[in-house]
Amino acid sequence: MTEEEKAKEIREHPELHQHTFDALTSCCMTKGALSLYLMDAHEGLMGTNGGRGCDVTSGPCACGAWHR
Repeated sequence: MTEEEKAKEIREHPELHQHTFDALTSCCMTKGALSLYLMDAHEGLMGTNGGRGCDVTSGPCACGAWHR
């Protein structure tokens, strides 16, 4: 699956992409490297915090907080 196809899947099926930080990094691995494009595709799936999109259920988050 290409990065574009995976990003489309993330947008179309956000219920399948509610991750902890460890699961998020695993989901965003492509060809042995972390894809920041896919990390960005997850932003906002878990709501917002201070006007910034959240991408994880727990751990360090795109919003700048650490969720438990």
